[in-house]
Amino acid sequence: MSRYEETKSALTQVLEGLGAEPTSLYDVGVPMVGKGFSQDEILNGLMALDREKIIVLLPGNQVRVLLAQP
Repeated sequence: MSRYEETKSALTQVLEGLGAEPTSLYDVGVPMVGKGFSQDEILNGLMALDREKIIVLLPGNQVRVLLAQP
């Protein structure tokens, strides 16, 4: 698995635990950094999940989960 795919997978795991309500990106970033991912890797993963309509990035540095990943 590439680092890109590894990042997306880890993001999906973190996001699944947050529910459907808008959540601060801080609540996503802290556990991801704790797992050893860089800010750039996290941002690239979030942008990919946004393009895939799994999440939506919201104003005010928030995110909302739209779909559970198969």
